[in-house]
Amino acid sequence: MDDSAAPGTGPAPEALFAERYRLLGQLGRGGMGVVHEAEDTRLGRRVAVKILTAVAGLAEDREGRERFLREAQALARIDHPGVVTLYDAGVVRGTPYLVMQVFEGLSLADLVTRTGPLPTPVVAQIALDVVRGLAAAHEAGVLHRDVKPSNIGINRDGHVILHDFGLARLAGERAITRTGELVGTPQFMAPEAIKGVTPSPAADLYGLGTCMYLMLTGELPFGDGTVDYGAIVERALGDGVPRLNGRLLTPPAELLDLVDRLCAQDPADRPARTAETEALLQRQTEDGRETLAALLAGQLRDDAIRALVPPPDLADDIEEEPEYDWDEAVPHPRAERADPLHPPTLSDATRRIVLSSMTPQNALSRQREAVNLVLRGELQEAAQMLAVVVPVCLSSLGPAHPTTLTSQYWQAVCLARLGAGDKAVELLARINRHTDRRRGSEP
Repeated sequence: MDDSAAPGTGPAPEALFAERYRLLGQLGRGGMGVVHEAEDTRLGRRVAVKILTAVAGLAEDREGRERFLREAQALARIDHPGVVTLYDAGVVRGTPYLVMQVFEGLSLADLVTRTGPLPTPVVAQIALDVVRGLAAAHEAGVLHRDVKPSNIGINRDGHVILHDFGLARLAGERAITRTGELVGTPQFMAPEAIKGVTPSPAADLYGLGTCMYLMLTGELPFGDGTVDYGAIVERALGDGVPRLNGRLLTPPAELLDLVDRLCAQDPADRPARTAETEALLQRQTEDGRETLAALLAGQLRDDAIRALVPPPDLADDIEEEPEYDWDEAVPHPRAERADPLHPPTLSDATRRIVLSSMTPQNALSRQREAVNLVLRGELQEAAQMLAVVVPVCLSSLGPAHPTTLTSQYWQAVCLARLGAGDKAVELLARINRHTDRRRGSEP
């Protein structure tokens, strides 16, 4: 397939990527490529389109192109709730792409950053879900090759979804050939993978072990070495991940021992039987799912509350068109931290998506998109979209304009459904006051 748009930059507004997907904006960017939120114009649903710019040039590489398509077909065969669903794959102008479900929730990286170390049942539940997802992939002949916190998503129900299966092999080989650089995150990369040895399922289990280390301690396995990758590699290949058994007192010793074994430098020393690992984790997951769901609900509720613009105590002071500092409210893409634990989050990216094309003229259209998200139950995305629509309406149309009030109403609906009922009531009261004023001014 081909189109007139350069991969990674997005097509013109009227063009379709791969003759099917209308790219709406960028969700994130990494070493392998760029991810766009998109509309599947054939099926009328939101999707994520990952364009693998690090692997450009497959038009001239028949073997690489066929390998990519084979790996995509293998990924599509994985039928497991803990593995991201692949809808489509192909190559446009020599650059491969994948089309996947849009994830609603937080990454494990974001959760640990916000909360610190997680309770033992939560750690065990997340690890158990990851083990089961990896087992399903391994049975289908697919290695993940890049198990790390930012590739572990957690939805509002407390269920784990693994992302970016198998991409490290394709993008890594070609990128290393072109640039001579290590592709991956050495904080969570198995020593044999760092050395260039062909990884096995044991490498994925090592990644799980380092993620469990982070969840239990709140610390990166090799310290905060985001700039000096060489120091991290040296530690990974030297003393390895510090042992936990005997260091931490609260978690059960058998769980700490499992982490130590998963992080063993020699793949042969890591647990070989998935069933045994599952059984051990299962014993530690009492109420883990419920606790995890409550943690996620609290974080998403707080996100929705923080997104309220303007603050409640300032709402009634707006008489004229207020100024709104977009640079303060929305981080600039170039200002993102080069931190393996903090890739662009879905919520921040969604704000940028809306902001990049938001004008007073299309605020109503964006409002309708947000309402559709609410009706489909995609509350996190709707709340973030409305967090940009509302201030645009306030500054351009005024606090009493019908479009402003309607946008705020749906913002209140999101708040209520995300568990922030008190804030929703405050916002609805503010809407009612402006509605009453409008009625009182009508002849």
